[in-house]
Formats: sequence, C-alpha cells, structure tokens
Amino acid sequence: MASETPEPETNYKESPFEDEVDNTIPAKVHIVAPSTLPEGYVFDAEVGPPGDLKTITVEVPQGGVVEGQIFLAPLPADFGDNLPRVNIPTGQWKDGLFDIFNAGFFHPSVVCGFCFTQVGMGQLMQRLRLNWLGEGGEDESAKISFKIVLTLVICYTIFSVALELAQQANYYYNVPAYVPSLKFCGGMVFTIYSIIALMRVRENVRAKYSIPEGTRCAGCEDVVYSAFCSCCVVAQISRHTGEYETYKASLCSETGMAPGVPQIV
Repeated sequence: MASETPEPETNYKESPFEDEVDNTIPAKVHIVAPSTLPEGYVFDAEVGPPGDLKTITVEVPQGGVVEGQIFLAPLPADFGDNLPRVNIPTGQWKDGLFDIFNAGFFHPSVVCGFCFTQVGMGQLMQRLRLNWLGEGGEDESAKISFKIVLTLVICYTIFSVALELAQQANYYYNVPAYVPSLKFCGGMVFTIYSIIALMRVRENVRAKYSIPEGTRCAGCEDVVYSAFCSCCVVAQISRHTGEYETYKASLCSETGMAPGVPQIV
C-alpha cells in the first residue's frame, strides 16, 4: 500500500468552515457615481490603488444613483488575473470572532487588537481604503486615514494624562470642578467615535465581501460587537483581510502589513 503524502504543516489554523465558503461570490469595490444615473446604466470606472488603476465595467444598481454617491459594485471574475493579490474569502468570515490566536499568540493582529485597538482600527481603514470615519470613497482623507486616527489617539492620550496630572497635583477637595467634567466628556466622545467608526468598518467589510449577519444579534450585530468586543472585531477583520498564511503582518506599518504586500482593491 502506497504511503500517503503528509500535508504541509502551518502554524495558522484554518477555519473549520473553510470548505463551506462559496468562493464564487465576487468581492465588491466602492464606486463614486460620476453623475446622476438611472438604474441599469453601464459605464467604465477606474479602480485600484493609486498608480495601479484598472478599468472595469459597472452597472448602476437598483434605484439609480446621484452624482457623488458611493455604491458597491462586484469586481469581474478575471480582475487581477496573473497578478499577486491578497486572497480574501467571500460569503462568510474566515474564522470566528474569538479565534484570536489563529495567526499566533504574539501576532501583530493580536497585539494591535488588544493593546492598541484604535491604532489597529486605523490600520484596517488604510488597508481597506476607508476614511477615518470608516466610510468608503476616494476622498483625500481615505489616503491618510491611519495618520488621522493615530493623531486622534495621541491627542486623546495627552489630554487624558494632562488632566490626570492636574488632578493629582491638587488635593481631592481642591480639584477644579471642570477637570473631572473634561475627563468624562473627553472619554465619552472618544469612546463614541471609536464604536461608530469600527462599526462602519465592519459594515463595509461585510458588504464588500457579502458576509451576512449572524443570528445572535441580527439587525445590530456590527454595533454590538464593536461596542462590547472591539478588540476581537479588529483582530478578526485583520485576519480576514490579511491572508497571513502567505503575507507577513507588521506592527508598525500604516496598513498592518509588511512592505511589498499587494494592496486591496
């Protein structure tokens, strides 16, 4: 009896549902309507990272679009053939929300997700070409979304530390009333921004790769997960869009990926 060829080993655990993924579902790309167009109208649009644009044929979705409106259109099946690209599953998540160590215990997706959640969110925005609010489009802010988010995180950190030092410099009963009020308001604003921005990132990923909501929080899954498990959400989206089996991650890059990794369309 011929011996079986052993399967190659990998330290990345594949999803138990990988065989069920429908790879025939096309990924989608954000398109900005050049003018007000009726439903079914067909036009050519350029998509791709700056300096590597490609032309695809787009059909206006049901209901039509108005000038400047952003909508999702499926990529052609042969788009990017014979070119290196990040293979991102469609139809469902690559792995579960709590499969946080699938890429490794000290993988950048874990470190950023749990220690620098908002920074990791900024990397995902840059990777997916979303703006600092988690919205799709081709505006200038989408090109520097990581820098904007990083600046917000640094400013909030300085703000919080300064107020904490001001509070410690006085006896409890001598602390000006505005100090705790500023701390509360600043923390609330930053928290609300973080939840809404991450919710929109997750919504865009699900729409782009045709991932339906689960049954546990149907109708509000994105906001619930972003509010109560933001670190896991950042790590999951990072694994889903990174193809870490093939490409290396980077803790200190704008996209969370190593230099030379193909950009996501």
